[in-house]
Amino acid sequence: MEQKFCQSCGMPLTNEILGTNTDGTLNEDYCIYCYKDGKFAQDMTMEQMIDHCAQFTDEINRQSGQNLTQEQAKDMMRQFFPHLKRWKNRLVMFIAILTYKKPLGEVDRFLQAHREYLAKHYAAGDFIASGPQTPRVGGVIMIKADNREAVDAIIAEDPFHINGIADYQIVEFTPTMFANDSLKSFLQ
Repeated sequence: MEQKFCQSCGMPLTNEILGTNTDGTLNEDYCIYCYKDGKFAQDMTMEQMIDHCAQFTDEINRQSGQNLTQEQAKDMMRQFFPHLKRWKNRLVMFIAILTYKKPLGEVDRFLQAHREYLAKHYAAGDFIASGPQTPRVGGVIMIKADNREAVDAIIAEDPFHINGIADYQIVEFTPTMFANDSLKSFLQ
């Protein structure tokens, strides 16, 4: 018999720890720690779930015979979790809020290179919208990416970042409501 795993936390599933549906029947996809009475026990991002599960690295090592550090366990989870039902095809969005650290004259020196960078990532499907703040103290970029590491790699290419022009605040969120279904389809 093939080993099944919780489609949220990756824990090996046994009948004793199956989650429950709203009608009290057992749910074959999720463990009781992740899914109870037809809903997820915690509303969290995949990265938050990885951080939570990494706390149990010693137990994972005992059960698997491995000797992983927490960081190695997290790296393995980052490879495994995107294939789990809860995280597969989950729409994750990021907003990058740029705040200029240099005078506008210095910002303008790198503006054309920054626009070329933006165009490259619009073409790749990474960026949804962008523009300057009002008043012009920085900018905002709405980003579609699989995880924070991908966003960090994208930001590292920005000429504003490379040349110390702006600081970046990254906000991760999971959209759950949309103006219309075509917008949801566009973002996925």
